[in-house]
Amino acid sequence: MKVSSPIGELPFEPRKLTVRADGIQIQGAMGAWPAYVQIDAHDVPALARLLARPAAVTAAATVIVTGLASLAARRRTRP
Repeated sequence: MKVSSPIGELPFEPRKLTVRADGIQIQGAMGAWPAYVQIDAHDVPALARLLARPAAVTAAATVIVTGLASLAARRRTRP
C-alpha cells in the first residue's frame, strides 16, 4: 500500500490487525514512522458506498455472462 502525503508517496506496511471495542485498527509503518488506520462505525456508510459500485458491476456482469451462456447452450441443443 502507498500513502500520498505532502512529503511524497510513502509505503504503508501493515503489521497487525486488531478488532477493538471502538472499531478495527491496522497497525503498521509508513516509511520510517509507526502508523495506524482506525476504522469505526462512523466509517461504515462511506465504506459501503465505495464497495457497492464494484459489487453492483460484478453482479451485473455475472447476470449477463450467465444469461449469454444459457442462451448459447439452448441454441446448441436445438436441431
